[in-house]
Amino acid sequence: MSILLVPILIMVAVFFVFAAIYRWLRSSNELDRRLSASLGTEDIELRRRQALSRQVNQKIGRLSMAARLEQQLAAADIKITAPEFLMIRFGLTAVLFILGWVISGYLVGGVLLGAFGWMGPAFYLNHYQAKRTRDFANQLPDMLNMLVGSLRAGYGLLHACNVVKDEMPDPISSEFNRMLKEVSLGFSITTALDNLANRMNDEDLSLIVTSIHVQNEVGGSLADVLDTIAETIRERIKLKGQIRVLTSQQRATGFMLTALPFATGTFLMMINPEYMMEIFKPGWPLLIPITAVIMVILGNITMSWLTKIEY
Repeated sequence: MSILLVPILIMVAVFFVFAAIYRWLRSSNELDRRLSASLGTEDIELRRRQALSRQVNQKIGRLSMAARLEQQLAAADIKITAPEFLMIRFGLTAVLFILGWVISGYLVGGVLLGAFGWMGPAFYLNHYQAKRTRDFANQLPDMLNMLVGSLRAGYGLLHACNVVKDEMPDPISSEFNRMLKEVSLGFSITTALDNLANRMNDEDLSLIVTSIHVQNEVGGSLADVLDTIAETIRERIKLKGQIRVLTSQQRATGFMLTALPFATGTFLMMINPEYMMEIFKPGWPLLIPITAVIMVILGNITMSWLTKIEY
């Protein structure tokens, strides 16, 4: 009974700590109430997320990390803030750590299972962000064709962007909708486009935004410039697809070889902890897991280096 009491008390303490943090983060402020009288729900949510992010950045003193995480969440279109994502990550880690500790009866079992809880949300975020960014990049040529057609029909750039927002599917549509909302909140269109480029972190989109900046400075036909860029981007996307096909097997092999030792070790720790604890005893047996982890990490780095092709 005393063995189970310790992890239960830890779980209760963790729950109350995260509940208190959540209440602090979600506390409403007077600015939101005043904005709600004149702006829509999505605009209020945008302001709330930005204000919440700035508040937490100031309190925890990690401006660069928090800003990078906010950018990842925005690029993945996950409707939570960076503090909320970190709460989910810490909470899942704590729950799985306690679960692994209780099931195996050893602290190492909790650490192994807790590691999956820590890495799981980050893996999901990176995977979904990469997928959405790839879908966005694949839609760029069609978006440019629509933008060029609207400009040649006599529309202004802002009106042409609104046409793209209405006619294109996600993720182009939702990202342009967010960009146009920023313009309606007082940003210039060039600043809103810069924010879009920073959020999506796509080289082709950065090229498009740069060409719009140059056209605003020196003049000229923006439609002709974007038409040329569309052809270049179309060829780049074709090349990217060929490279992904040629390296897909190697990337899948690298992922499987990296995840398999950790998954197998965690599974064995859960079903037979006494057997696995033999390699975690002080002395030379401890070299076995340490060497295994180092070799797996080096192997993953090598596989990533071999499949990373600059284009």
